[in-house]
Amino acid sequence: MELKAKQEGDIEKIDKFTGYQLPNKFKIVGLVLFITSILSIITSLKLYMLDIKYHELFERIALSGSVLGLLIISISREKIEDELIGKIRMQSYNYAVIVTVLIYLILPFIHFTIESIFSSMSKIEGSKDVSVLGVLLMSQIFTFRKLKKAYNEE
Repeated sequence: MELKAKQEGDIEKIDKFTGYQLPNKFKIVGLVLFITSILSIITSLKLYMLDIKYHELFERIALSGSVLGLLIISISREKIEDELIGKIRMQSYNYAVIVTVLIYLILPFIHFTIESIFSSMSKIEGSKDVSVLGVLLMSQIFTFRKLKKAYNEE
């Protein structure tokens, strides 16, 4: 009995975290943040040309703001949120993760190939954010296994 209660608690915790959505009104907030950040990135390019000291910090803040805006849009509810919308949302997240991982894995080789064509001193450089993908995939695998175990033993 104690094991079943623990499993139900695990399922409830994960459902609470993964099922969290912002109200539909936040789509506008996310869009405004995203557009503002994109405009800031364009401004950041002008600062780079003027050799401003904090250009990199400004650019990082703008890039983070754009990703945060997209995240807000992504986790905001639709006007009509039903089971079909939930299924479509999960399918789109699955697709997005797979495509992102593949692009991150392939892009360094494409960059190396293009650089080899135009330069005699080419070297392969991967993305510095690959650890984020590792954390993303590990959290998905651990969550999947925990939920699978909890649902199979009920």
